[in-house]
Order: sequence, then C-alpha cells, then structure tokens
Amino acid sequence: MTTVLFATLDAGGNLPPALAIARAVVDAGGSARFLAAPAQQARIAAAGFPVEPYVSARRFVATEPGNLVAVSLRQARAFADRGAGRDIVASYRRSPTDVVVVDCLLVGGAAEALAAGLPVVSLVHTLFSFFDRAVDGPLGRVIRMLGVDAPAILHAPGTKLVTAIPEFESPVDAAGLHHVGPTEAIGAVAAAPTRPRVLVSLSTAAVPGQDRMLQRILDALDGLSALVTTGPAIDPRRLRVPAGVDLRAYADHTAELPTVSLVVSHGGHGTTARALAHGIPVLVLPANPLTDQPVIGAAVARLGVGEALSARANPAVIRAAIDRLLADGPVRDAASALGRRLRDQHPGEAAVRVLEEAAHRVR
Repeated sequence: MTTVLFATLDAGGNLPPALAIARAVVDAGGSARFLAAPAQQARIAAAGFPVEPYVSARRFVATEPGNLVAVSLRQARAFADRGAGRDIVASYRRSPTDVVVVDCLLVGGAAEALAAGLPVVSLVHTLFSFFDRAVDGPLGRVIRMLGVDAPAILHAPGTKLVTAIPEFESPVDAAGLHHVGPTEAIGAVAAAPTRPRVLVSLSTAAVPGQDRMLQRILDALDGLSALVTTGPAIDPRRLRVPAGVDLRAYADHTAELPTVSLVVSHGGHGTTARALAHGIPVLVLPANPLTDQPVIGAAVARLGVGEALSARANPAVIRAAIDRLLADGPVRDAASALGRRLRDQHPGEAAVRVLEEAAHRVR
C-alpha cells in the first residue's frame, strides 16, 4: 500500500492527471494527500483528498491577465520558487510518505525536495520531449537566472511519470521515463451523434488574445450546434454568440464528450487527450506559442486525427476546417482507431505500479 504526497500548482490542466493518479492510488489500497494553491483546494477536497495550503510558496494565479511577456515572467517565477519546496519538505517531515509526486513545473520545489533527500517522482502531465526542449530555451534561461538549473532538475528524479499520449512524443534521451498514457477518466463512449455538435474548450489560464480567438471561433460556428465553454479567464459578456451555440462558463467534459462530433481547442494536452480517447477529431488553434500547444497541434496533424490552424485564423478558415473534420473520412477513422487504443490502456493501474516500484527502490 503506497502512500503519496502530491505537490501541485495552479497551472490549468495539470491538476486532473494528479487527481486521477491519486484516485488510482487510493483504489489500490494506498493513501494520497495534496499540497496545493488556493484556487485548487476546493476541487481537491471535493474529490475526497486531504489538502493543505502552501505557506512559503509564491502566490501565482493562472487566470491573472497580462501580455505574453508578463504572463511568462510570472510563470517562470512560480516554477522557480523554492518556497514551494520548503513547504513540500515541511509537509513530508510532519507526515512521511513512500513517495512525493511533484508537478514537473515546480522545478524550484523539486530542487528543494531533492536536496533534502525526499523520494521524488516527477509528474509530467504533457510531452516530456516538449519540457526537455523548453528548459533549454528562453524559459529555462529565465529560471536559471532565478537560481534553479531547470534541465538538471527535470532529469534528476529517478522516476518520471508521464501521462502524455505516447504517439505524440518525439524521441528523447532521458532515464527513468514511464509513459502510462492519459489518466483522466474517459466516461461513456457513445456512437457519433446523428446531428453534428461541436465542443469548444480553450485554456482555463489567462492567455493574451485568447478572447479574440474565441470570438473568431464563435463567428465560424454560425448555423451549427455547439457547446462553448469560456472558463474563468474569459468574460462571456464580451462575446457575440450566434444562434445554436450554448455558451457556458464551465461544462463537465465527461458528460458532454459522448454527445459531440468535434472538439475545437487551444491544444492543451488534457482536452486533446480526452477528445481523442473518445475517438473524436480535434481542431487545434494554439493560443500560447511558448507552451506545448503548438507541438500538440503538430502531433494531431501528423497523426491525421485532426488539424491545426494559426491562432489568428479568420472565421472562414476556421469554418472550412470544422466542415472538413465533421465529414466522414480518413481523419475520423484515424481518431476512432486512436481512441480504441487509448481506451484499451489502463493508465491508472500503470501509474500505481510505477509509484510502487519507486517506493520500493527507496525503502
């Protein structure tokens, strides 16, 4: 029975994989608890897990607006923050666990935990190959200026638990990688709806220009049946909504995905993976060029399970892509085949085995 402390941060789609793995740990007879940001605590508690707040960690709110430079600098400071690591070490010493699962974005937190000798497992909730390149780029250089060697910390944990779609990855040379696949619950998988319906879901974090991109998507949906979620970072009162579009701040994707024929998204790994697990094609408009979104869009196009467009694509271009992806053909067939492969995996059970092996090595 493995005991796990999860350390996370408010960064959008990184929490669902951690919650799914924590549930698998508990279902296998172990226990799980969380260190989390204020915006995450209610959701974690509602899922049934003990959660405690950070005390020393830098405040970071993913929905806080700003231009791309300001948002990126706030992210870099949060990622490099060693205060989160001091809280991780303090929580572990109060109540030791077999392993400490640290979100891969918390490189400063992981640095402190590793220096203290904690049994750290890195949770990589998107493509490891993307992070491997990103920490050698501008983001990694900023983090290094803040006092943390991001490439060294990314590669340091002996176990790296990756919840990405394996087919999306590029080759990478790293020890301790364990790809278990997308861990979020898929729910019921239904036959294709008789009337095409589109789900639009963009980032829950603040991204400059995302509100304007969503308006162009809304304009492209004129005459179609669609569910569009704005999330907490976009003010729905500023949007023009065509007839036939159901605009909501939030919708449960588990309940809605069996009713849709196409997902339009920003290229977040969680949204993309859940759509494809249902065999639904994806149209990706990467909203933030500094994240994994362009890489995921390229992977979707490379595998033939959807298309990727520029975030600046006009409504006519977006509508043409939507019409192509709603039609029967090789893209829908490829998405359906990938969905069957993903549903045949058991990522929760695989994640538990990885954590048990990591715990065994440090005992």
